[in-house]
Amino acid sequence: MYQFEYHKASSVDDALKKLSSADDGKILAGGMTLLPTMKQRLASPSDLIDLAGIADLKGIKVDGSSVTIGAMTTHYEVHSSTEIKKAIPALSALAGLIGDPMVRHRGTIGGSL
Repeated sequence: MYQFEYHKASSVDDALKKLSSADDGKILAGGMTLLPTMKQRLASPSDLIDLAGIADLKGIKVDGSSVTIGAMTTHYEVHSSTEIKKAIPALSALAGLIGDPMVRHRGTIGGSL
């Protein structure tokens, strides 16, 4: 891999500020695509901005017929959520089939989108 600067964002605004000040910054969510691409030298961002510390981007909320899943919510969290199992059983089942356990515990819904 090439050298890069690593930044852990504390908020969405902080992530945007770090991204805008980078020459070629990339957002790091679960890293399931970006890190292998960097290892193969197909991408060489100047900066990685890690979103893992931003609580506002994580979580599951069911309100009536509306389901909101934060971008940093992992596939495992979607699969194991009783709220999702009740509201959208097929989504829960599908999330449990994505990749292997490591991918499910690290990969995010936002990263997959």
